[in-house]
Amino acid sequence: MTLANKITLFRIVLIPVFIIFTIPSATWTKFVAASIFVIACATDPLDGYFARSRSEVSTLGIFLDPLADKLLVMSAFVILVKYQVVAAWMVIIIIAREVSVTGLRAIVSQQSGIAIAAGPWGKIKAITQMVGGTILLYMTPSGDYSRQVSLLLPPVANIIMTIILAATVWSGWKYFQGYWDQLKED
Repeated sequence: MTLANKITLFRIVLIPVFIIFTIPSATWTKFVAASIFVIACATDPLDGYFARSRSEVSTLGIFLDPLADKLLVMSAFVILVKYQVVAAWMVIIIIAREVSVTGLRAIVSQQSGIAIAAGPWGKIKAITQMVGGTILLYMTPSGDYSRQVSLLLPPVANIIMTIILAATVWSGWKYFQGYWDQLKED
């Protein structure tokens, strides 16, 4: 197994650890969870770097890397819904985009035998989701959510989520726009 794949698997292993630390409502566990999320996000560019620099790009890595990213980001946003920091409908849009693009990639791969590499908008989307998710996880208040969230987080969270949603929807649109002809072939 390549070093890049080991790093990707480490990111996947961090996801349940991240989730476990979001279960208690203590401030310190939320801080630890946010820190684990940051560590997991930091492994994303590392695995790609090692795969390319060592010429160790593998089929397993091509499958696992985007899967790990999607699982990590979707987990974080579901947790933010649990924390009542973001609206569920916003997270549904993110999940719908991720599932749709994954399906598109599967169809294109089956029809043409090529794997769709992450485009520039996909990378911008991933960075936006990871950075925005990190900010929101660290901003999550402790104690009485209803009072503290209503005073601080919704306006800030809505601004951050609007940026994330714009990048998410636009990158999904660009993927479908680029591969629409292959979807119409049936």
